[in-house]
Amino acid sequence: MPRALRRRLADERGMGLVELLIAMTILAVAVGAMMSLYVSTARSMQRAGQRGTALTLAEKQMEIYRTVPFAQIRLDSTRIPTGTDPYVTTHSSDPTIPSSSGQAVGGQNGDTACPSPAVAACQPTQTVAGPDHRSYRVDTYVEYVSADASFTHVAPAAGLTLKRVTVVTRDAGNTAQILARASSTFALTS
Repeated sequence: MPRALRRRLADERGMGLVELLIAMTILAVAVGAMMSLYVSTARSMQRAGQRGTALTLAEKQMEIYRTVPFAQIRLDSTRIPTGTDPYVTTHSSDPTIPSSSGQAVGGQNGDTACPSPAVAACQPTQTVAGPDHRSYRVDTYVEYVSADASFTHVAPAAGLTLKRVTVVTRDAGNTAQILARASSTFALTS
């Protein structure tokens, strides 16, 4: 190997700059990966907080029904949405959500008529602000169910002794997105 080439290969001038560029590239890749992880974690925590708030609102609505007599577990029939509202259409794609028809409504089958203005226990749908200052839509379904282990929907009639309340909480800005749901069955006690 010629002497000039050996001398040039042994020359260390400029090597610090190359090493610095390589180190900065590796550092930039590492910082980029950490930032990506940070952003995804922050979004995940935000979604979890929103779902937690939605579940709290669903349970708060359910608690209203736990404190009233059986005859006051009903909805105001004049406030049940119609048309293409998610309250009406969601049951076709999600079998865990009851149909909007056949609900237990005030003034029928021995259920107490809803007062005017309607109280929270009578409103099938309402928009509320959560403690996180976001708007949530709380949809409530009250249906008569059979007394057997299947708790299947039955047509409203006098003398029925079981009602199932299903509360669905949605993002008010995107009502197609269900954030939480709660369901409970109530029995007529003598």
